[in-house]
Amino acid sequence: MLLLGLMSARGWLARIIALRWARVGPFDLAVPAAIAIVIWTAIPQLGSEVAGIPFWAAWIVITAALVAALRLGLGLATARGQATAGPARDARSSVLGPILVVGVVVSWLLYDITFWGQTIHLYDLDVYLGAAARWLDGGQPYMAAPVTAWQSNPRLDFFLYPPPLLPVFAALSRLPDAPVSVGWVLFLVACAYKSFRILGLPRTWSLALLAFPPVAIGFESGNVASLTFLLFAAGARAGGTLVVDGLFKVQTGLPALWLVRQRRWRGIVAGIAVIAAAALITLPLVGLDSWWAWWDGLGYRAASQAAVPAQFGYSYAGVMPGAAFAAVSVAVVALALLFRGRPGLAAMGLATIFVSPALWPHGFVFALPALLMLEDGAAVWLMLGAGAFGPNMWLLFYGGWVAVVAARRLPAGRLHPLAGTDGPWPNPMARRPIRRPNPPIASVGATPPGSD
Repeated sequence: MLLLGLMSARGWLARIIALRWARVGPFDLAVPAAIAIVIWTAIPQLGSEVAGIPFWAAWIVITAALVAALRLGLGLATARGQATAGPARDARSSVLGPILVVGVVVSWLLYDITFWGQTIHLYDLDVYLGAAARWLDGGQPYMAAPVTAWQSNPRLDFFLYPPPLLPVFAALSRLPDAPVSVGWVLFLVACAYKSFRILGLPRTWSLALLAFPPVAIGFESGNVASLTFLLFAAGARAGGTLVVDGLFKVQTGLPALWLVRQRRWRGIVAGIAVIAAAALITLPLVGLDSWWAWWDGLGYRAASQAAVPAQFGYSYAGVMPGAAFAAVSVAVVALALLFRGRPGLAAMGLATIFVSPALWPHGFVFALPALLMLEDGAAVWLMLGAGAFGPNMWLLFYGGWVAVVAARRLPAGRLHPLAGTDGPWPNPMARRPIRRPNPPIASVGATPPGSD
């Protein structure tokens, strides 16, 4: 009875978030509602300026111009008898769909421009290079005692990743800064684009998501987040990459538990073998003491966060008692492990967000697979627009959980980035779903092909 009740509740939730009840004849009320909510959540940004132009004015003008150009291009194509597809076809029936999608992407770009104009660029890359260069010169790359303030220069900050990565960044630190910076950012962009393609997104949406603030902020800081997300995305089929992800951060290695849930033992063995090989190959260079210094440094970092609360970022670890944060983190991971197949991996991506002891915007990119499980395209763009800025990014986490907990349905509507597939990490062997008024509920336990 309990199982039947849970299944019924999940189906009920799926029907609610499908938003079909928000349609009056051919008119979809969800789209204008999504536009209004996105604008409401962007209010803190509206007073800022982009190249001397008010954010709100630039947002309206650019969005209107692009939507007009889209509709004009559609009109010309229709007049010539050419077939149209995707957002263009949606523009023929309603202007509100393109306004929502184009408006969200334009808001990302404007926010990226303002953000990039206010910050110290490539802070994290400079930390990696500075700490590795210090190690190469015989100094200490890891924190040797708690600190009470931010370092005055990122090159003086401390390395947080395990010793096998030190030689990589040490080699880069001996190269000219400009080529290294350009090459590193291009590498991160390529990682992000590839990860979106692995999730099943078309080229257009994969390019658009490069402007998504959690992604773009990762580029701006030079953080490895795009690489760790690529390893996570690839893990649906090459499970060993989930284990290798733990070579960067403990929380990014947590999705490897999904391999245990799926009984994909070859992936676990392959990932452990890669990490062991990296550790053994670099051991003569870094020495065993570096491993102890790394572990101690993590403890000093945790102790420093009490004196420098800004080091928590957006993490709940900064606002919850330590024991409570640990307990909730365990509960979130346990909840994620209740799900099998692709929904289970998407849930583990959400878990990595919560358990992070220091959480920055680029960490929220791990919510994308779960959000793409939403059936309705307007709901997807609502979350991507409303959860794009500052603390609002937690909406991505909560919206992702709603999508995971609900009974899984196939993407529906022309606005959905994964329309025409069976969801994130699409099964290439599956038949393309037929457009229906009520898309069928997909199997929650389906496992993508190409397992280890």
